[in-house]
Amino acid sequence: MTSIRWRLFAILLLATGGIWLSAVVWLQHSTRAQIERVLDSRLAEAGHMVSSLLSDQGLAQAVTQDAEGSLALPDFRMFEGGIERQLHCQVWSLRGTLLGQSGGAPQARLAEAVEGFSEARTENGNWRVYTVINHDLGVEIVVGESLNMRENLLADVRAGLLWPIGVIAPLLALAIWLSVGRGLRPLSVFASALAGRNEDNLAPVASSPLPPEIQPMGAALDGLLARLAQARQRERDFIAYAAHELKTPLAGIRTQAQVARAAPDEPVRQHALDQLVGAVDRTARLVGQLLDLARVEDDQAASVATEPLETIAGRVVAGLQDLARSRNIALQINGTASGVAAAPVHLGLALRNVVENAVLAAPAGSVVGVVLSVKGVTVRDCGPGIDPCDLPHITDRFFTGTTSRGSGLGLAIAEAALVRIGWSMTFHRAEPAGQIVQLSGPRGTAGS
Repeated sequence: MTSIRWRLFAILLLATGGIWLSAVVWLQHSTRAQIERVLDSRLAEAGHMVSSLLSDQGLAQAVTQDAEGSLALPDFRMFEGGIERQLHCQVWSLRGTLLGQSGGAPQARLAEAVEGFSEARTENGNWRVYTVINHDLGVEIVVGESLNMRENLLADVRAGLLWPIGVIAPLLALAIWLSVGRGLRPLSVFASALAGRNEDNLAPVASSPLPPEIQPMGAALDGLLARLAQARQRERDFIAYAAHELKTPLAGIRTQAQVARAAPDEPVRQHALDQLVGAVDRTARLVGQLLDLARVEDDQAASVATEPLETIAGRVVAGLQDLARSRNIALQINGTASGVAAAPVHLGLALRNVVENAVLAAPAGSVVGVVLSVKGVTVRDCGPGIDPCDLPHITDRFFTGTTSRGSGLGLAIAEAALVRIGWSMTFHRAEPAGQIVQLSGPRGTAGS
């Protein structure tokens, strides 16, 4: 891609060149019109001057004789702006006799007997002619000027206009190039400041004043750095919390393994091994939840593909039946959600964690119900429920509350997954005991 500097340089150079070219064309046209007007005025003055001279010198007798060549006319030389102009004059009698002409004038008649300006073409070239008819003397005075001379004069004027452009154009291009570079210098300074940072420096870049054109970019970059700082902080917290939470079950596993190895009899050893299996299961669940949370946070957007809510909920309930039977819990699914669909991975992940929490919290012999409707999914258990004091923090990571014995990740994973697909989660106390968790789809979910 072409650099901004070259692009601006080309645009400014083309714009300036176009303006100059338009100015040259206009000046040439205007100058040509003015020069032709001045030269025509001088040509007419020369014609009238010759007519006056003939009258003043009393040449009526020569005119009366009508003798060809009876008048001797001098060469007419004029200077316009330092340029010599040579005018040629012919004097004709009204009877068509050439009475005289200036030196160098063509032998052919320059113009017909029509008073005023005209143009003529002879073997000597093209001419601009002015004719004066003196009826008192009975003569026709024709003053002509070669059009080639006029073109040469215009060419000199054109060259006088163009040669400064030829000299100034390279200087102007250099000035534009330097000006563009100076104008883009804040970008270079901005880039250098960013390049000099290390990977740990996520401080705002727009702390110092920026030119108005760069301020939107600085603000956007600051927003990105702020989000990166938050993401890095979450990553650090996640690692710290995960290390802390894994430390306890791993210590328990080690303790139970040592007990089993040093057990004096089989019952003690078997009890230690049972505890060891339980600790491994809890650790495996914690690791699985950590992986689920990492996967949800890595997904910036939910998958476009959706599945019916009934299919997703049925799969989740079927997958947790073994856990429910091991705890003597009846896990039931009821209701219909016709026309409701959602991203299967995200909603399935959220629903599995909510139902699993309900199964783990419910007392043995109780029922955990999953009810489907066009509004979403409702999960109800008969456990102790969530302490009202814990509700503001119940979806915080690793928050276990006063009644929970889990890792504190299940509801955090559920909320993160639901946010990705535009769903929400609310909590209500069940009467006379238990907890109700409502997973609600966005407006317009039904029938979508």
